[in-house]
Amino acid sequence: MRHVGEGVLTVGPGRAISVVGTLFVMIIVSGCQRPAQPTQPTATFVEAEELDALWDAALRILRRHDFQPDRQDRTAGIITTLPSTSMQWHEPWRQDVADGYGLLMASLHTIQRQVTIRFIRQEGWSMDVQVDVYLLSASDYQITSSSAGIRSFSGDLPTVTGERVIAADTRRWIHLGRDASMEERLLNRILAY
Repeated sequence: MRHVGEGVLTVGPGRAISVVGTLFVMIIVSGCQRPAQPTQPTATFVEAEELDALWDAALRILRRHDFQPDRQDRTAGIITTLPSTSMQWHEPWRQDVADGYGLLMASLHTIQRQVTIRFIRQEGWSMDVQVDVYLLSASDYQITSSSAGIRSFSGDLPTVTGERVIAADTRRWIHLGRDASMEERLLNRILAY
């Protein structure tokens, strides 16, 4: 005699969503590991006649990738951008992250990227693209109620260690290294422009 439901796996809707979500995250993250840090500059040789066109192309490409130019010094041959908070998974229209690992990190943490492009003269001209990645390090606050959650944005709560500090003193940017994938993407798009 067989009872109803015996030998049959039943899964409720909440559990099914959890299982599907876990499988989705495992598939997406399985290829996400920290890429190797570049040991050489991401650079290419350029002709002297192309310098002005490449300079203008670099500025256009930087703006298209959400990097706002800060310093533009043609005599020194350098373009730097303001730090830009990197895109997260729910911002597909942005183009400032080039690989899955960078997207995962930017979705889990507050990450900034800053670009430096150098035009260097050494037995001809070369163009070097460097993308530096920074992580925001801030103290965790004691949040014991919903009103404390709202006040946590003001920075006037004590930290988890019980200290009362000024919010500006607890926030600093830690340099994580370079983003080789974004460097390659920017260099290729500048040259193709």
